[in-house]
Amino acid sequence: MQKSMKRMTGSIKAMTLAAMLIAGATGLGMLTPTAAMAQVKNVADVKTLIKPELPAGALEITAAMKAAKVGETITVRGNVAMSKDAFVENRSMFTLVDESTRKGCCPPSDKLPETACDIPAEGRATVQIVGANGKPLRAGLNGEHGLKPGAEVFVTGKVETANGTDALVLTVVSMHVPKAPLPNGFFVDKQPENAKDVSEARKAETLKAGDEVVLRGRIGGSKEPFVAGRAVFTLMGRGLKACNENPDDKCSKPWDYCCETKEDILANSVTVQVVDAKGQILRTDMKGRRGLKELSEMVVVGKVVSADGKAVVINATAVHPAQ
Repeated sequence: MQKSMKRMTGSIKAMTLAAMLIAGATGLGMLTPTAAMAQVKNVADVKTLIKPELPAGALEITAAMKAAKVGETITVRGNVAMSKDAFVENRSMFTLVDESTRKGCCPPSDKLPETACDIPAEGRATVQIVGANGKPLRAGLNGEHGLKPGAEVFVTGKVETANGTDALVLTVVSMHVPKAPLPNGFFVDKQPENAKDVSEARKAETLKAGDEVVLRGRIGGSKEPFVAGRAVFTLMGRGLKACNENPDDKCSKPWDYCCETKEDILANSVTVQVVDAKGQILRTDMKGRRGLKELSEMVVVGKVVSADGKAVVINATAVHPAQ
């Protein structure tokens, strides 16, 4: 118990110190809030910082920790720490942790561990929302605007403290909180073995409902291959050329394969979706995550849930951005 209390006290002290640094106690000076920050006077106003669009190019916490420079504005992605001290009481500050260092999976709120201090310091950042005076709002954020332990959060913010190893403090400029986070470990760094090109797999006519598959392709097949607000996209095989691979083609959206027939596009593609435990498609965007965009190469691991001879649907359990 004493050990647990010491860890919790240490975490609170660390976040308090971060607040002091931000406020200028160590010579960094008073913050100069942006126009957006100046509008925030209370917790209700925080909604003005919440954006519906998922920002592209977000860094994982461990990567941001190494690269962040004081004074610059960066975008990071992480999960609110699964601990009772994830949020500072009566202050608009919380701990955001890297997926690779996150521990636990959604325990009930009354069974959360006391502190996030056992998560490596290089995998956690302090995030704060300030008012016009440049200081954190005097109100807690737990349960507000979708923020809670375990919530996935994309934060665009000004770097207030950074040392390249184990300290990162961000002042929020804007945030995106997906309605449903992707599963922990969904993106894998190591390319899965024995991936088969989508066109090759479709041509062989071997994809059957219930099959476990590893498929490689690139995102495309229409003007909007990503479904906005849902974890769904279309993966195309190499059996068809994108418009930019055709000589002298000036198509502004080469990923739409407009030079091909709808029948050929369907025969060389699969629909990829990410679902929850109940089989419902997750309410979050895929575009922008880990740099994903139209024509991005990907390897998808998953299970075939539908194959009617024309369309094939895959429930993805893991993905690897191939480039």
